[in-house]
Amino acid sequence: MSINGIGVGYPAWRETGKTQRNNSGTGFAGRMADADAAGSGSSVRNSVKTAGQNSALEAYRASAASAVRNVKPAYETYESENYRIVPDNEAGCFDIYNKQGERIGAFDYSDIKVRQDSATGKQFLISEHGTMSYDAVVLDGELKDALQNVMGVETLETEELQGFTLKTHSGTGIQYLVRDGEEGRGGKVLLQSQEDIEKYEALMETYFNKYPNLIHDKNAAYIWADLEIKGLAQHTNNGIVSMGFNGMSYNDNSNYKNNWSVLFSGDTYKAVFDWLQNNRGSIEEVQKFATWQDVFKSIGSHYERVWSDEEEKQGYLNN
Repeated sequence: MSINGIGVGYPAWRETGKTQRNNSGTGFAGRMADADAAGSGSSVRNSVKTAGQNSALEAYRASAASAVRNVKPAYETYESENYRIVPDNEAGCFDIYNKQGERIGAFDYSDIKVRQDSATGKQFLISEHGTMSYDAVVLDGELKDALQNVMGVETLETEELQGFTLKTHSGTGIQYLVRDGEEGRGGKVLLQSQEDIEKYEALMETYFNKYPNLIHDKNAAYIWADLEIKGLAQHTNNGIVSMGFNGMSYNDNSNYKNNWSVLFSGDTYKAVFDWLQNNRGSIEEVQKFATWQDVFKSIGSHYERVWSDEEEKQGYLNN
């Protein structure tokens, strides 16, 4: 189990080919630039320049400069007491593993920088791969030193955490990081201590043991625990309520006729999420659609019921 985040475990390190850093391209381009600058004042050179020669020279210099910019860094695998950093120089990213061999995430070279939360002082390493997909880890001193060593720098660039918000799950106290504006799409759960791991495991066991007709293995139970911490699921006495940016649904462990689904807009999800933060403890019979009808009415949001195949056959909604 990864301390700093939820990830798929890879017990075997992914080895990559190692290349030596080559500065010959930089030096060659630099010598060409120096030679050009040294000769720029020559009367002989100036007297024979033509438009065609100028164009050829400019094209050559642009090509040399482009080659310098496109030189890829070549890092080598680095291992500390609790981390192993494996570079993929072709893809331009580091695969980072913990001491158990679990893969924490893939972090682009350009994203290796410290992002510090002004409210808590916590520092993060975040690698962004597009909407709904990013890796994040709480950056401790050991990992920071390891990254500095593998990259050959004295210190990492530091900036204020922007575009992401650190949140805390009220039920377990486990923190998660979510991209602003994508609260209904997910986030990254951050397991920062043994206590966090134990609470996460306990929530997983709740899902696994309570809903045998819905969850058939512990991998699925881990996913549901992860979703609940991020505010995208809620376990009930009899089933599971799941929600996201475009709707929510309920699946009953014993009787599928109690199931229901609705579609709504992202604005409605945000209103529901915000409402739950202040009223979660007051909700009774959370699995009943009538309960959520009252919630939608109280926040002034619209929704659309989704008919299941069974409901369409029978001609009426189950709830």
